Amino acid sequence: MLSVLEKKELEFSPSGLYRIRFQDCDPFGHLNNARYMDYFMEARDDHLRDFYDFDLFEHASREGKSWVVTRAQTAYLEPAKQNDLVRIVTRLTAKSDGTIRNEDLMYDTAGKKLKAMAWIDFAFIDLKRGRPVRHGEELSLFFDSVLYRDSGLENGNFDERVREMRRTMAPGVEAIPA
Repeated sequence: MLSVLEKKELEFSPSGLYRIRFQDCDPFGHLNNARYMDYFMEARDDHLRDFYDFDLFEHASREGKSWVVTRAQTAYLEPAKQNDLVRIVTRLTAKSDGTIRNEDLMYDTAGKKLKAMAWIDFAFIDLKRGRPVRHGEELSLFFDSVLYRDSGLENGNFDERVREMRRTMAPGVEAIPA
């Protein structure tokens, strides 16, 4: 994991392109609803490793602690179809002593149309005891350095946030001239 001092400007909303695979789709060629979570989780794992030099599995092996999903809310707005390239944005939007929340967004390739959005809450768990634990100082500092802040997150209302995000382009994506 990069220390706060090692990298001057961290990305708050990392994104990447992902292809919707045949085996993940229903008979209509749409991404199966249950598979959206897999795409979001895989993208976040990639983003943590690629943008922050943080490997979840290495951390769990070394520390004996990791995160488990405690709650997930997903809005399916427009079908992601077989073989589509989609842009997935992930970001840390809330943290406490022992929990975090990610906001994950799936856009079309250009980052103009929001296809799906999820809020995923995690608890930090001691893997040997199976009990919640607090984040240490190093993790807290790391979270502070990558925490995405936006006034639209303050009220904690998922449905209002979905409406707001439908009107925006993906962060870091330039508008394509018409």
